[in-house]
Amino acid sequence: MPPRATLNVVVQDSTYKPLLSAQGTFYAKVGEHREVRLVYQGSTPTDSGAEFLRFEVPTDGLYRKPDGTAFGATDSILITVTVVDPKQFLFDFQPSGLQFSPSNPARLKVEYHYAQPDFNGDGTIDSRDAEIEAMLSLWRREPPDTLWFKTAAVRSVELEEFDADIFSFSQYAVAW
Repeated sequence: MPPRATLNVVVQDSTYKPLLSAQGTFYAKVGEHREVRLVYQGSTPTDSGAEFLRFEVPTDGLYRKPDGTAFGATDSILITVTVVDPKQFLFDFQPSGLQFSPSNPARLKVEYHYAQPDFNGDGTIDSRDAEIEAMLSLWRREPPDTLWFKTAAVRSVELEEFDADIFSFSQYAVAW
């Protein structure tokens, strides 16, 4: 699929609970598996609910710092994952320029189970929405104003999720 200037980004279901937090941070450390998870609110506003996004850096996943230099044996780096708009499936990963191992990349899992099922926004959930759902993909771009590229990802229709290898940081979106 050719790159695109604009996307139709999937929207959160407004009848479901909001995200517990729209941002997560953690230190990725050479030689250690680390991850961050963003979740929906649980039964109370401070409880954790269903998972929305998981980002994992494997033990040997760090490759190059944003300045292009290699990581040392004891190095770590602060990673921030931000939901750009809590109403959309659009995410920003920082620090920009961070690279992951080509042989053991970072992993991103995004669950879209709580997406608005009326994908085209016409007020009716019908076969047109099913057609749109079948076209959903994971997309990436280097912000701020570059083209969107479809990213290789495994899509589980049953689980309503995308699972992808991540080789560098940028913005990602679930869209059609």
